[in-house]
Amino acid sequence: MKRERTILRRDFLNATAVAGVGALMPKDSPAQGKEPDTARGVSEAPKELPAQRQIRLLADLLVEWQTDVGRLDPRRTRWATWGSKRNSYPRWATALNQAYRATGIDAYRDAADRLGVFYLSCLCNTANFHPPHFGLGMVMYREIKKNHPKVVDFDAKAAALFEWMKPFRWDRGSYYRNGYPGGNMPDAGNSCDNADAGNGLMAYHSVKKRPEILAAAEQLGQYFLTEVKPGTYQGVWSSKLGTWVVAPTTQDHFEHFKNVTSSKIAWGYTSIIAISYLIRLAKATDKKPMRANIAEKCAASMKWQFDACQFDDGACGMAGRDDKWLGMTAGAILSYLRVRNAGYLCERDNAHYRPKAQAARSWLLRSITVENLRSRSAGYFPVHGRSLPKPPDNVSWNLAYALEVLPRIQDI
Repeated sequence: MKRERTILRRDFLNATAVAGVGALMPKDSPAQGKEPDTARGVSEAPKELPAQRQIRLLADLLVEWQTDVGRLDPRRTRWATWGSKRNSYPRWATALNQAYRATGIDAYRDAADRLGVFYLSCLCNTANFHPPHFGLGMVMYREIKKNHPKVVDFDAKAAALFEWMKPFRWDRGSYYRNGYPGGNMPDAGNSCDNADAGNGLMAYHSVKKRPEILAAAEQLGQYFLTEVKPGTYQGVWSSKLGTWVVAPTTQDHFEHFKNVTSSKIAWGYTSIIAISYLIRLAKATDKKPMRANIAEKCAASMKWQFDACQFDDGACGMAGRDDKWLGMTAGAILSYLRVRNAGYLCERDNAHYRPKAQAARSWLLRSITVENLRSRSAGYFPVHGRSLPKPPDNVSWNLAYALEVLPRIQDI
């Protein structure tokens, strides 16, 4: 009977800094080298995908930007900002693992592992980090576990992330505070940030079926199922828009936008992330009214991404038909696939939105080129200039969304 190796945390970090988590797996483990692992969706000979060239372009670019210790190198890419470490890395790790499972290329899995090790090692219980970052850390934990189910080195860290979120709870509708103010209100209450926290809770719950994790995700979920009342933290759903507002505050200058009020505008980020979170929550909860409410709002928000944001050529904008974004177009496709596969669309709706998703696919595939990816504002195509390619880490998210959807592009 073979004895499994015991790996100390210090040894784990030192080894993975250069070789990735896979270097620590037993030699007979399916996660080592190119041996097949059907549980992770990798076959002995992955088939050539319709988007194989675009997957390689994006994934190879990320590997090129990465240092041996996991972080992106600021000498190689302008996306290597402090914000990108806190916000973009988990999205890239998820996308790279999708690329790995689709292509069988170990370099993509190893890059995702390095991102995970680096990100989780950086997270700590200080004022620099808030519930969204802890949630994104839980996503990293899930991604490592998918690749290496027997590695337990980050189990305690994931448990700590959940505990670190607890001081941010309050008795307002948002359940968690974002941890920083918004306009003249004590907390920003950003729907995008809270959706990241929720996505993280469901990622953690997928590994550790602890009832208190699901209970927290359910409490937070009410924020997304309740009508917004500007100036309060009652909720963030807008029946008028048919999706979630950016925040319930009166803040009028944030990230990609200026001179617009956060409680009167919606954007693709929240729609993409909230749909991902809430569909996972609906599958896990036993609360039937919540499941029905989630189905209704996720379907409506997906429709908003196409009805309000899609241009005639298939590209999608961020908060309407403002400017064309690779990530918003990819995110609309992701949302369509998630909502459709969850069974939230009737036959008539699917017949209407499938051609829209197909048009988005065609534009996406045409627009992922070496020239576009290496441009200063990669993935952003200005039309009206009403959305801006800043901060850099958010632009980087868009590239990650594009890579995440490409292995599924034929599923439309």
